[in-house]
This record gives sequence, structure tokens and C-alpha cells, in this order.
Amino acid sequence: MSSTRFAGAALCLLAGLGALASPSAPAATASYAEIVKEFYDAGFRAHPSQATSAGLHLYDGKLDDVSPAAHAAEAKRLKAALAALTRLDPAAMNAGDRNDREILIGQIKGALLYEERIPIWRLNPDPYTQLATSSVFTLVQRNFAPLPERMRSAIARERQIPAMLATAERNLQNPPRAYVEIALQNAGGAVDFFKTAAPAAFADVKDQTLQKDFAAANGAVITALEQYQHFLKTDLLPKAKGNFAIGAAGLAEHLADFELIDVPLAQLRDLAWSHLRAEQADFTATAKLVDPQGTLESAIKKLQDDHPKADGLVTEASNELAGLKQFIKDHAILTLPPEADLHVAETPGFARALVTAEFDPPGPLEQHAQEAYYYVTPPDAALTPQQTDDYLGEFDYSDFLITSVHEVWPGHYMQFLANKAHPEWSLVRRLSGVQSTTEGWAHYTEQMMYDAGLGDHAPLLHLGQIEEALLRDCRMVASIALHTEGMSVEDATKLFVKECYVPEPVAKSEAYRGTSDPGYLTYTLGKLAILKLREDYRQKLGDKFTLADFHDRFLAAGLVPIKIIRRELLGAEGSLL
Repeated sequence: MSSTRFAGAALCLLAGLGALASPSAPAATASYAEIVKEFYDAGFRAHPSQATSAGLHLYDGKLDDVSPAAHAAEAKRLKAALAALTRLDPAAMNAGDRNDREILIGQIKGALLYEERIPIWRLNPDPYTQLATSSVFTLVQRNFAPLPERMRSAIARERQIPAMLATAERNLQNPPRAYVEIALQNAGGAVDFFKTAAPAAFADVKDQTLQKDFAAANGAVITALEQYQHFLKTDLLPKAKGNFAIGAAGLAEHLADFELIDVPLAQLRDLAWSHLRAEQADFTATAKLVDPQGTLESAIKKLQDDHPKADGLVTEASNELAGLKQFIKDHAILTLPPEADLHVAETPGFARALVTAEFDPPGPLEQHAQEAYYYVTPPDAALTPQQTDDYLGEFDYSDFLITSVHEVWPGHYMQFLANKAHPEWSLVRRLSGVQSTTEGWAHYTEQMMYDAGLGDHAPLLHLGQIEEALLRDCRMVASIALHTEGMSVEDATKLFVKECYVPEPVAKSEAYRGTSDPGYLTYTLGKLAILKLREDYRQKLGDKFTLADFHDRFLAAGLVPIKIIRRELLGAEGSLL
């Protein structure tokens, strides 16, 4: 499944750990601080929707310019920031700034990779649909300002969406067919959002002038989205002959830039297959405990048949969370800070094509609205009864509990709470969220919680935990194969079904996701890097090592590359894997 964003003794403890684990607290080097501030300020001006998502509300009435001229300006901005950071002498900086500078340089290089050498804005139609919906969804989702004020911002943004979509049509050049198919699947949800959810969100506003302006702007967006949907289906799809593979050089650079991972791809490929085979063996052995007289298939069926009904997913997810929180307390897993306002809800329709379950926090700069969401995706109403049952097999009670570990306790929700607990973090720390750390940690917690005794080591829960691990192993294999070995979407779907025992509807979604998200290999990669770091930290501390101390210090470093966290926890460089 799933990608992501105090007080009292717990705050004091976590803040103290932050000062130890993250040397970003000392005063920043002056010139460096100015470069960083200008980089983020200019970035938010250029990308108003990202500013809103981050919790900065200076540009809520503006929409991102997606024209070729704007992309040229973006590349120029990124190169200028990169040059300014490169000119700085790291030796003259404090340790925290040196590490943050390294992180930011990688993020800028990664952005340039997808701005110029692999111009996603010319290849993928889906981000334009997502921009349309998310730019308005972020205004209605959280109560950060009075509703009429947010309605004015929504009207202003909606008035700009038709022109943005028209520009998108001109931008797109020979996209991969898979990208267009994903966009078509999400486009229906986008239209539905503007037809139903957006008007409902503002229904209580009494100002009739606002209501009239919104109805006009919203109607124009619906028309524009339907036109865009028609363009995708009748014009773009028949001509979609592009290649989604970013190639070995592109994948290696993606990992080196965003994740600061320079492990050779051949080594990662061997690691992916060897880890997959090891977990398959564990899965087979556990299946025998679940169904001693049966086959592997019968054990899987026993696991997947035990699931909630389609309309019971939100209730089941809600019921699991209190028990997980108590388990963390009882087993000293980590220090729990005060909670935020957490809601469990169905995934918004426009995001369901690639999301099965997801944690969606308020932005790290948000000062008002604190609603966080744990989303779960119900089966598509168009599925047959058998397809629906197959889909719900991904939500069997064991897998579902493991998913709640991943998304909430102590996974992504805990990462969000750690960010809230560290107001001393630098801008780079607060705004970073590299995939190998965010998803690596959440995936690591699945195995860690089971190992700590979750579910009293019940074989069925272990089977569910390994099943989730196998899914991530297949992502690692699939990402490398899709992007460097010529694997097709159809073959990737078969890989997930055959090697990782994933139901076909989910396998297809996973294969499609891999075409546009090569970084989803970092779930397993990040987990393995954290496990090695934990062992190295244990060796360093000896008898003083505790699981809670390691977890607290890891989280206190922020969602930055694990290479940086290793450096700060161990005081030295070391092998990631």
C-alpha cells in the first residue's frame, strides 16, 4: 500500500534528542542562510500550490505557471541556486549547515534532472490534473482560514485552471501510453471532485456574490477538465508512443541526487532479488504454520479471505489505532509526543488510481489547521464482485493492521509528530522528505513492530507482514527492470502476481505506479539501510543501546537521506547497506 508531510516531558525529551542528533540547531552561516531563504522563497512564488501544501498561505489565490517559459525560468532559478551553494566553502560552515547544504544540492540536481534531461512536464499528463484538483483540495481540506476567505482563493485559482489545462495540451509531446492511461483513470475522479466535493465544501457560505462567482468558475473548470479528458482519450492516447523508462543513468542519478545513494544498480538488483527470495522462503515457512495441511495458495487464501466489507474499511482502520499506540507505550518502542487532530477517511476520488492507503499531514509550515488524514481507498464501484473481493484481499485484517503501522503508529504519523516537536529544525530539515527515509522508516516499522511482539507473533499476522514486505521487494525489482531492463507494464503486473502473491487489480496498479515513480524501490532499500544503521548503532553503544533511544534519535534527525542520519548518529561515514 501507499507518497509524503507539544508539550510536557515528551517534548523536552524529544527536543533534547534533536539537539544531539541533528546539529542543524546552531546559528547558520550568514551567506548560506540567505541562499537557502531565497531558494525557498522563490520556489514558493513559482509554485503557489506547493506553498499552500507546505502550510504557507501567501499565494493561495495563485496557480502555478506551467508554460515552457516558466519551466525555462525554473531551470535558470535552480542552476543559480546550485551555483551559489557550490561556491560556498563547506569547511567554513558548521556541521549542520554542511549536511543541509549537501541535502539541498542533491534536491536541486534531482529537480533539474526532471526539468531538463527527463522533462516530465512534456511527458506526463497526470500532474496537470493533479495540480487542478490538489490546488483547490488543499484550500477546502483544512480549516486554516475562515471559509469565505478560502472560497475567494478557490475562485481565484479555479479561474486560472482552464488556461493551465490548455497549456498542458500544448506542452505534452509523445508521452508513454502508461502515463496517459493513469491520467485517464484519475481524470474521472477530478471531474467528480469539482462536481460534488468542491461545491459541498463551500455550501455554508452565505455570501451570494461569492456563491455566484464560485459556480461560474467551478463550471468552467468542469468543462475544461472534461475537454482535457476528451483530449487524453481521443487525441493523446492513440499517439502515445513514448518510453517511460528513465534508463540506468537516469535511475542512478535519481538515487544519487534525491537520496544520496550511490550504490551501483547491479548491486541493488542483486540485493532486490536475494531479499525477495529470502522473504519468499520465510513466507512459505509461515504459510505452513497458518495451514499445516494445505498449500501455499490455501494459506494465502485463508489470509486474504479474512477481510472487512467494502464499506467497513474506515471503521476497521479507526479501530486499530488505539491498540497500536498502546503497544508502543507498553513495549518502549519510542517516545510518544502529544497527538495532532487525526481523521480516518476514504481517499479522495481524484487520487485513487495509485493510492490504496495513505497518510496526509498538514504542511510543515502550517500554523493554524492541524487536521491530519489517514486515507483508505474503497474498491471501485465498476469492479465485478470477484474483482472487488480480490481487491479487498489486500485489506485482510492482518495486512490492514500492518498498513496502519506503516501509515500511522509508528510510521508516517509519527514522522509528522516528530517534525512538529522540533521547531528548531532548519528550513531544509523541515521541508525535506526523501523517499528512502519517509517510506523506508514506515516499512521498517512493519517488521520492527512484529519482531517486538505485535499480535503475540501470530502466524497469520506474520504472513500479512511478510506479504507487505514482498510487495515492496517486487517494487524494488520492478523499478530497476522497468527503467533499465525494458520490462513492460504487463510483465511487471505478472511479476507482482507470481513472485509476491498480489491480487491482479492491485498488481496492475503497482506496475503502473512504477512507470512514473521509479523511486518506489526505496521502500525496501530504506528499510534495509535502517536495519544496518540500527545494528551499527547497537555496536557503538553496546549495553547502553535501547530501541527507543535509536528510534527517537533517528526521528529527531528529520526526513533527510539516511546517509546524513548515519553521519550524525555515528559521528562517521559508513556503508549504507
